[in-house]
Amino acid sequence: MNVVIRKHYPASRLPKDLREGFPEDGVVDIQIVGSSNTRLSLSELLGSGRNIHGDDEAVLDHLAKLRADR
Repeated sequence: MNVVIRKHYPASRLPKDLREGFPEDGVVDIQIVGSSNTRLSLSELLGSGRNIHGDDEAVLDHLAKLRADR
């Protein structure tokens, strides 16, 4: 399952339908949980453009290792 968490994300950067009810200069915490077995790329999930930290699989492996080391 794909899960993306962003803390202190600027509300002004949310899509219009999601930022309703939040102050324009506010911040939000976001948790996105994939609801299917479809695997999305990190750039698709985050909307951050090109991944400069290696391929998506390498990044996910690194994150899994960091979580396991806690």
